[in-house]
Amino acid sequence: MQGILPPPEGVVPDFSGARSPLQQKVLVSYIAITSISTFFLGLRLYTRIFLSRNPGFDDLIVFFSWLGCVSWFAICASAFRYGFGLHAWNVTPDQLTGYLKTLIAICIIYVWTPALTKFSLLVLYYRISTQAWMRIAIYAIGVLTFGYTLSITIVVVGPCNPLTDKDGTCLKDINLFMAIINILTDFLIILLPLPMLYALQLRLKQKVLLGIVFTLGSGVIVVSIVRIIYVYNYVGNPDITFYQASACIFSEVELNAGVICASIATLKPFVVRHMSFSLSLSGNSERSKTRSRALTWLRRSRGQNKSYVLGSLDNHKAKPSQNQEESSIQVSTQYFVTSTERPLKDSDSTERIIVPEVRKEVC
Repeated sequence: MQGILPPPEGVVPDFSGARSPLQQKVLVSYIAITSISTFFLGLRLYTRIFLSRNPGFDDLIVFFSWLGCVSWFAICASAFRYGFGLHAWNVTPDQLTGYLKTLIAICIIYVWTPALTKFSLLVLYYRISTQAWMRIAIYAIGVLTFGYTLSITIVVVGPCNPLTDKDGTCLKDINLFMAIINILTDFLIILLPLPMLYALQLRLKQKVLLGIVFTLGSGVIVVSIVRIIYVYNYVGNPDITFYQASACIFSEVELNAGVICASIATLKPFVVRHMSFSLSLSGNSERSKTRSRALTWLRRSRGQNKSYVLGSLDNHKAKPSQNQEESSIQVSTQYFVTSTERPLKDSDSTERIIVPEVRKEVC
């Protein structure tokens, strides 16, 4: 039996089918990162459905993105029997054919899963934006993302099909293009809400917190940069079954990081409800300000009381007799004003802080 590549000098090919150290590493890392993304997705859905009571279309999109991560894990694990994670000299030509067929599904899932994560963030931006320029930008980035995702899918299934692309040059070029365009669109999504945040009439601390929330939503860009460096270093290496499995570890982290970051961006109400100790300082500050405003109002109202003298209701012009003591009843009135609109707190949800302020800016 012979592998698709000759082994290095002194290395004996192994066709026993035993799991390699890289395959074991891939399996452990996939299980770990997929479990983490599942945990954060559960927190997101719990927060939106039971705490905020405001689930949206972006939650459904993130759920489908998570399904893409799970599907990626299942397909890569099933590709082990075709030599995925083995050196090419341990892979037979028959195994390679099965691996190339599996590679088509791997490429398609890798293209659409991060695209769905980007769509979820764009839908979130659309929900909180009322300015025309921002909605136009959201549509533009959405069309760009959908366009290159669909184009890559068509190219992978057609001209760059792994079964017909014998030397693998087309797939390598597509891989680099996907990494670059993903990083570019991630940057655009990070920059998109910044002008809106700058224009809001909020305290600096609230602006910083909101900026961190939106940046976390696109934090996957760091993983994408690391992956593109790794992929570039191994472009042209003929040991494809081994080094593609190594690169797929970064790809799996990248896909799940998108779900994790998009979920973290919505967890502020969860933190307020179940981790309020982390916000105790800001909460105490708000309570002290509220007490101070209440005491100031009471002092002012006491100093501005108005009194009225009530005479006889029957004859209010009659003069009292000499034997009758003049008496009067003084009625004091105090006015209290209660506002149903409480001041914004740092612990409020993202939409609670942004939406009213955006409407003020528009008006």
